Amino acid sequence: MLLAIDIGNTDTVIGVYDSERLVDHFRVASNHTLTVDECGFFVTGLLEKLNIKISQLNRVVMASVVPRLKPVYEKMSDKYLSIIPLIVSSEIKLPIKIGYENPKAVGADRIANAVAAYANPGGPIIVVDFGTATTFDVIDENGVYLGGVIAPGPETSSRELIKRAAQLFEVNIERPKNIIGRNTADSIKSGLFYGTVGLVDSIIERIRIELGRDTRVIATGGLAADFSADSRFIESVNSILTLEGLKIIADFQTK
Repeated sequence: MLLAIDIGNTDTVIGVYDSERLVDHFRVASNHTLTVDECGFFVTGLLEKLNIKISQLNRVVMASVVPRLKPVYEKMSDKYLSIIPLIVSSEIKLPIKIGYENPKAVGADRIANAVAAYANPGGPIIVVDFGTATTFDVIDENGVYLGGVIAPGPETSSRELIKRAAQLFEVNIERPKNIIGRNTADSIKSGLFYGTVGLVDSIIERIRIELGRDTRVIATGGLAADFSADSRFIESVNSILTLEGLKIIADFQTK
């Protein structure tokens, strides 16, 4: 069995694969003060809930964009699972090519997303990941990761807006009933929601002009389903795209 771990700034997603089947997956808030032992108790507790014995695991693959948590999960895997994890980066064997000016600067989650999207449905394709940042990753028809765009995520924009505007306050990020807000809360919701949709569609449109209008678009991330229905260009949503990419990368090491 394979344990796949995607450590993000806001959320950490953990999935267990039995051969090709995803047994289950969990999305939890990333705890930036997590210790190795706390991490071990947490992960082994998840496995226990799934009735999976530690001895059944034979591989661990990890992607992390949080420098503080990367060694925590790495040491946890060694100490509690007796497995040295595969750490995803541009420096390991990959089923795609990295065309970025500095390949080492590409986040592990973006690599995993690109790998999964190129595997299915194929390139050219744009991956929109709604997270702490809203990222756009572009893979051409030959499986070359060309680069992309990084913009603030809606929750990040919301926090900064509240921090800098004394009379504004936190709201749920959700589609408002009307574009015109009749109160402050709905006005903020409208700005965050439709501002994100507008940003996403504008960037996709410009990428497609540069790359080709036949470029596919897939979305992932914790907020992908909330925004994708209002996008003119997003064709599908895959909430576990990163986990799928991690599995493909782990399997590719033996080829």
